[in-house]
Amino acid sequence: MTAARDARSIPRTLRCFFLAFVFLVAACGRSPRDPVLDCLQGAAKAAEARDAGGVLARLSEGYRDAEGGKAEALLLIKRYFAAYESLSISLADLSVERGDSSARARFTVRMSGRPRAVAGLEGLLPRASRWRFDARLEAEKDGWKITEAAWARLEDD
Repeated sequence: MTAARDARSIPRTLRCFFLAFVFLVAACGRSPRDPVLDCLQGAAKAAEARDAGGVLARLSEGYRDAEGGKAEALLLIKRYFAAYESLSISLADLSVERGDSSARARFTVRMSGRPRAVAGLEGLLPRASRWRFDARLEAEKDGWKITEAAWARLEDD
């Protein structure tokens, strides 16, 4: 008996039910994408990949923080990349207050890395640290972007 003939022997309603069940299970297994979380996780993944452009792509053109704007953020990112051979970044304790076109996100960033063995940096820079962030994001025509951020280093555990 061929496969085509086997398929024809299964009642059509049973095949339809099976296909509907498969699609339902697949749909339930997927969670809706969260653009705020996508933006934040995208910035963290770009930083781990040492992709300054990828981090900056998540910042609004009008981005501001205590250090200045987007140009100053680029300099800060480049200093970290120069100081560390590798970085691992994870987000934790995320809370988001949402509006229609804006959101405020508060979260902890856990950063670990290997400082470069240059000019004593490995003895000066921490291998692990935690930072508390408070960020404002807005929906823009090309996706959600971080418009403001403030952060403070948390005490070591």
